Amino acid sequence: MSQRRILLGGCAAVLLAFTFCSCQAQTLSPCRPSPAMSANPKPSVGGLALSRDGKTLVVAGGDGKIRLLDLATGEVQKVLTGHTNMIYRAVFSGDEKLLASSSRDLTARIWDVASGRELYKLGGFRCSVKAVGFSPDAKIVAASGNDGMLKLWDVKTGTELKSLVHKNSADIDMSTYSFVFSRDGRKIYAGNGDGTISEWDVGSGKETKVWQAHRSYAFKLAFSPDYGFLASLTDSVVKLWDTSNWSEVRTLSMPNTADAISRVTAIAFSDDGNLIAASHIGLNQKQDAYLYVRTIVWEAKTGRQLFTLEGHRFDVDGLVFTRDNRYLLTGSVDRTIKLWDLKTGQLARTITLQ
Repeated sequence: MSQRRILLGGCAAVLLAFTFCSCQAQTLSPCRPSPAMSANPKPSVGGLALSRDGKTLVVAGGDGKIRLLDLATGEVQKVLTGHTNMIYRAVFSGDEKLLASSSRDLTARIWDVASGRELYKLGGFRCSVKAVGFSPDAKIVAASGNDGMLKLWDVKTGTELKSLVHKNSADIDMSTYSFVFSRDGRKIYAGNGDGTISEWDVGSGKETKVWQAHRSYAFKLAFSPDYGFLASLTDSVVKLWDTSNWSEVRTLSMPNTADAISRVTAIAFSDDGNLIAASHIGLNQKQDAYLYVRTIVWEAKTGRQLFTLEGHRFDVDGLVFTRDNRYLLTGSVDRTIKLWDLKTGQLARTITLQ
């Protein structure tokens, strides 16, 4: 891929917003104020989620808006507004009656899908709120961010239940970048800035297990659909952990160039568990230009690399497979969502957000 130069102004601001926080140390001390959105922010893609029937695509926007799109047509069906800065994730509850979102405005929020109404604004964070998710029974919503706090709330009342902190130290990256609930909802597994993965008991709020998964930060976590494996993502590496004994069973490497500073951005399993995808970018040494933007697709069981997908200009922060496992959707800071044919690895369609 030819080197892509970033123009000063809007694009530079987008690059900093989506990559800078992931590589700077954060602690429980007060954070530097988050830059405000520009007067006319672009609808860059911070995260993607798909309804069970595969018809509705949820897009977390860099302009502080959540869009619900008809996947077949690409048309926007509904827009949820309330966040005052970029949104990193927006996800359905199990019954799809609710959405939860996390934002750089230091809040998570719960929304009623039918009306588009904001039900609860969940605060108490000092830094950007990077991750959000519902428990399997949709009774609890959790959110975490760059200040190292993993907070739990009661969905019905919006009451905070617990605030979990893996470690409080000014000498390490305190961020909790990602988390996933166990199948029964009794445990939460969190990816930490010090490269560890924490197991938390939801009932007691105690950290029951910690292991060193990566040398650098553990940026993204994802369970396989059968919960047999936990995938963790850090700089150019995906690791698969056997959930029966938490042993590492496979490492998937993401090719990069020697002169590139690599940053990982997203990870996803296909619904049948046969495929796993991850995205990363390569920046030059000055971190003012992209050398590559790539999404890699592997066979989950064998680790065989199937496709390298390129075509986005900026970070790919949203990844989701269609329910029939035919296509992979990649959502980028460049305002586009691309559908890739998983039989051929070719681009099938592009949706551009306006």
